[in-house]
Amino acid sequence: MSARPWAWSIVVAVGVMALGFISEPIAFAQKPAVSGNPSLASCPARRPVLRIAGVFPEEFSPHPVETRFSSTTYTWLHQIPLFGVDPWEENVDAAYGAAESWEFLPGLRGIKMKIRKGLTFNDGTAVTAKDVAFSLKLYMTKFADDQVAGALRGIGLNVEVVDDHNLRIDFAKGAITFPQEFSPLVFPLYVISEAYHSNGEMSQAAIEKFRTNPMSAGPYKVAARQAQQFMTLEAARKDPLLGCPVYQRIEIRNIQETGTRIAQFRTGALDIVAGNRDLIRQVKAIGAQIIDKPASNMIGLYIFQTNVENNVFQDERLRKAAAHAIDHKLIGETIWKGIGVTPWGCTWPPSTEISTQNPRYVKACGTPYPYDPARARQLLAEAGYGPAKRPAVKLVYWNNYPEETALAEALQPMLNEVGFNASIERIDRAEWARRQNNKGLTNTIMFFGPGGRVTALSGAYFAYAGNVGPVHDKDVQKALAKASGASTLEEYMNAMAEIGTYGHDRAYSPGFFSASAIWFVRKGIPDWGLSRSKGRGPLNLLPLVAGLQK
Repeated sequence: MSARPWAWSIVVAVGVMALGFISEPIAFAQKPAVSGNPSLASCPARRPVLRIAGVFPEEFSPHPVETRFSSTTYTWLHQIPLFGVDPWEENVDAAYGAAESWEFLPGLRGIKMKIRKGLTFNDGTAVTAKDVAFSLKLYMTKFADDQVAGALRGIGLNVEVVDDHNLRIDFAKGAITFPQEFSPLVFPLYVISEAYHSNGEMSQAAIEKFRTNPMSAGPYKVAARQAQQFMTLEAARKDPLLGCPVYQRIEIRNIQETGTRIAQFRTGALDIVAGNRDLIRQVKAIGAQIIDKPASNMIGLYIFQTNVENNVFQDERLRKAAAHAIDHKLIGETIWKGIGVTPWGCTWPPSTEISTQNPRYVKACGTPYPYDPARARQLLAEAGYGPAKRPAVKLVYWNNYPEETALAEALQPMLNEVGFNASIERIDRAEWARRQNNKGLTNTIMFFGPGGRVTALSGAYFAYAGNVGPVHDKDVQKALAKASGASTLEEYMNAMAEIGTYGHDRAYSPGFFSASAIWFVRKGIPDWGLSRSKGRGPLNLLPLVAGLQK
């Protein structure tokens, strides 16, 4: 590969180059608690604390409806999902959720659900079908994350409580992947106590009241949190589904700077940290473990709000020019060191989708746009641009994964070399939300790298509809309606293949590759099977921190 003047700028420089010996985890265990929830008294001695740091651009909200797909890292530990998943996040498993069983109605026009008897919230009150119905309705309001709310509204739910442990949900459209889509594999629906939530009130005041004093329903409870900073969980009870808490306390921190994370890891102040590929050799040399989460990020370009009139990316030629401008093979080899990298031509839908069983889907997204700067210049010229008229665009990100800053610094000169006038802007998640709600993403390329998931319907609603998608593109909207209304898995996969085809061929979401997340783990902490996870969250902790009963 020929050298380029800017090629060296994409090599990540990490301030901490010399790592000392990482001490063993603290081995002392705490006596079983005799205060608080009496069920803890029957649990084994707990380890005192597990300390984790990563790139978590989270609000760290204890309110289930305010959590994101990535929030499963901590939310599953203190809340109960409606649809359960096995602890290693490989398949839907009714043994680990509030729904004991379910059955689709004829023609996939709805679903009947039986709620498990004997489940309680952490205050001892029973989990009932009425709580499930309330939770579903709350997830469809403006207070919930856009992705899950958009997907539920797109399906169109009408919820009927039959009795304390049975309910029926009618779909306006079919939803063959409903249990998978709304489980911890993708975007879990957690069950919220209707009575505790201001007696069923759905208002900003009720949301804030719950957030201030949350009700848990798991082996842990939220002890402290600060938006975009940290969340601390404490052992709460012996859970009927997940068993005893293994740790007395779990601390999860958002530390964006690699050097800071590694320095604290080196001194033993942290047990698990988001790693950097540049340091893998050094970390292995001192006895720490390297554990990866496959397909944790889809690396590529997101081009949003193409329906807005003043967006230069309304022109398909500019979208394709941007895709052809990027030497993604060089980026994969230098920034990601070729570790855990698999080519994939769509940022959405992902390489982990169940639709990979469909050859059309793989054909649509299996191959990235080739690096072709000459073609990129030609497309810009055809659109009326040249050396005297360079389209000004912004590369916008907010640090969703450790490599993101280096990626921005690599993309900028590549785009400028073919004729763009690209600048870089780092924002926070609050500003991202403001922009998507106020048509503020024009002339913008996002590359926040959403990760793989088993089903991609809720993400497709986000990427291709709502506030950011190409709502003017009737073909895309028809394909999205087909996916949400599919009555068989084959129909769903065919619709997702259509979405992938339009996303790639019309360059709404040209992808480069999927990339695994790298985690450094202190010596003495067992390998808990993170590499088995097919879930959406970046770090599944459940097998490590819960004394599972099943």
